[in-house]
Amino acid sequence: MSNPLDHVDQLSAWLKDANLALLELRGPNATLRLVNDGASVRVVEGEETPSVDALSLTVRAPSPGIFLDRHPLHECAVASVAADVWAGDPLGFLQIGPLLLAVPAPRVGTLTDVLVPHGTIVGYGTPLFVLQPIEGERS
Repeated sequence: MSNPLDHVDQLSAWLKDANLALLELRGPNATLRLVNDGASVRVVEGEETPSVDALSLTVRAPSPGIFLDRHPLHECAVASVAADVWAGDPLGFLQIGPLLLAVPAPRVGTLTDVLVPHGTIVGYGTPLFVLQPIEGERS
């Protein structure tokens, strides 16, 4: 199997040809960021933002969009800090044009932090929530 870094030159060319500003690839142990500033494409070094602690789980945006902590027809946030949630419960929403996409809890846990203010434009993979899994619960 070839090393993914062997393909950085090709990825850089595609990024420039497509006139994209950023390509980010994440793996379990590393993150590769290619940044296109218009004149060149370069690799940007960066550390993955660590979780609050080893047991916490960061819930990331499944798509780009406008982050909403509540449904547009309601006044209160869907989930609040210190609330227990079940797997699949909505923690918030992403508005993509007329589409409203729920951001579900990936497992049973306690919501310990909301990382993005309501109404913020977010990209794919943006950390949105920190969830403390409840021990002994799988889903």
